[in-house]
Amino acid sequence: MQIIARALPVAGLGLAAAAGAVALSAAPLKFAVVGLAAAFGGVGALIAGQRYRLTPLLLVALAVGLTVKLDVSFFQHFEAIGQYLPSIGGGAGLTVSVALLVALTLILSKLFGIGERVRGLRLDRPLVLTQLGFLAAGLLSLSNATDTAYLWFDAWRFLGLLLVSVAVSNLSGADIRTLALAICALCLVQTAVAGLQYVSGSELGLSVLGEEQIVEENINFTAQRRAGGLKVHPNILGYYYEFVWPLALALALSRGPRLLRLIGAAGAGSAVIGVVLTLSRASWLTYPLSAALVILLVYRDRLFSRASLIVFGLLVVVAGIAAIVAGPLVWERLTADDGGSAAQRGPLNAAALALFAQFPIFGVGLNNFGNQFAVLDQTGLSRLAGLFDRSNHVVHNLHILILTEVGIVGYTAFALVFLVGIVRGFRAAWRAPVGDPLAAIAAACAVGLIAHLLHGLVDPGFRLNLGIAELLYTGLGLIAGVRAAQRRAAAEVYGATRSLSRAGEGWGEGSGLSGKGTPLTLSLSLQERGPASSPGHRARPSATQNRPALRPRSDRP
Repeated sequence: MQIIARALPVAGLGLAAAAGAVALSAAPLKFAVVGLAAAFGGVGALIAGQRYRLTPLLLVALAVGLTVKLDVSFFQHFEAIGQYLPSIGGGAGLTVSVALLVALTLILSKLFGIGERVRGLRLDRPLVLTQLGFLAAGLLSLSNATDTAYLWFDAWRFLGLLLVSVAVSNLSGADIRTLALAICALCLVQTAVAGLQYVSGSELGLSVLGEEQIVEENINFTAQRRAGGLKVHPNILGYYYEFVWPLALALALSRGPRLLRLIGAAGAGSAVIGVVLTLSRASWLTYPLSAALVILLVYRDRLFSRASLIVFGLLVVVAGIAAIVAGPLVWERLTADDGGSAAQRGPLNAAALALFAQFPIFGVGLNNFGNQFAVLDQTGLSRLAGLFDRSNHVVHNLHILILTEVGIVGYTAFALVFLVGIVRGFRAAWRAPVGDPLAAIAAACAVGLIAHLLHGLVDPGFRLNLGIAELLYTGLGLIAGVRAAQRRAAAEVYGATRSLSRAGEGWGEGSGLSGKGTPLTLSLSLQERGPASSPGHRARPSATQNRPALRPRSDRP
């Protein structure tokens, strides 16, 4: 029996590998690449994880998954019940992405201590409970959902987003910096591909993974090429840049190591160039607000220093040159005829709100807007969506879309997910020394969430793309991870203070305990000494270092 028990797992793995090989042999290139990478990567991680710490490599893989559209879907359900048009919206199958696979690997590594110094998984209550609340609201919308398959596929998607955010929230301070650094570095690759697409019309990054052709849009009665980068579509690429832009800018303005600041500056510059090539007007409009918030949160104490004024002058010169080169293109995009793209949004919003009035409490059903919009619309305005593509399209407003799908109950839960994350990101920035890299990352993620929600006033946002949703929920996880790091650092300082106090009471005079105030400087960026710590980082002196030491009470006159 023992021999059989030992042989069954091996036999099961063998059968699964054989079935997977048969399936991948007939699959498109994209499916084969992701399947083989997952299989070999998983086996390699299990083997190497016994001797090495694999988290940094996994974080680079996660950053790749957030930058490139790498996912596969099973049991695809493109056509709604009783209809013959493809539905546009959330999940249309059981989708498995590289980011989800990496998140599962990180969680299992934490639970079983594979390649990790500390074993155990921490669940951040605000992060988990708010997302579970939205999942529960989505299930409540089953009462009105016509096509329940779409609902369950989207529930799977939001469960995967929860796993991604939980995995990221368990990262150490050094790992958080590694992930942010990798995201900003890969932004350079994203912009390089986008630039090649825009200039030459090449489908690099689109056709190689079996995706769409490059997008051309009618602007001022002429076809204008729009770059989609490795995100397939220019609007999706715009969502990507509006989140990465504040993250890269925050790293550039932080007091972190020089490498961190240089890559942040390069990423910020590439994000500016890349977003111009998308011709996404809403993404453009978020950039000034994001920059202002990041500067106030990360750079406020150095705003009028001599070095800052010199750099600001150089940036003005660079911005002037950029305006001369790209200004006419930007102005034409903002003011010229767009073929009715902007004009349709108002009527579609009105039609969606009329649909919401029919199901105000629990909504028409999670992920059921696209297939029910034209069916239940009583205004006739939903037909405008059909002018642009032959599909069941969604309304161009993220907030109205969610409100209509899951009602007041679901939208309240959705708002809490993002509101709690934004507030915690700002609190992390205000509680840490100005310019601290970890606090800068948390603040930047909060700003990126705000930018996406503002863009969502005129576009459906992350509800149309899993990769963007994973990027946003990674931001929520980073904020939770930074808050956990701050709590650990505060606990360490409190414990050290109590130890000094007890030692002083028991021994009186001694080495370092002479009664004089011993300053303790809190640096979140260097709280975890390890291979990835930043030796070049210099913490800000605490206020107590500038105060005169008090003599013991017995020595006072």
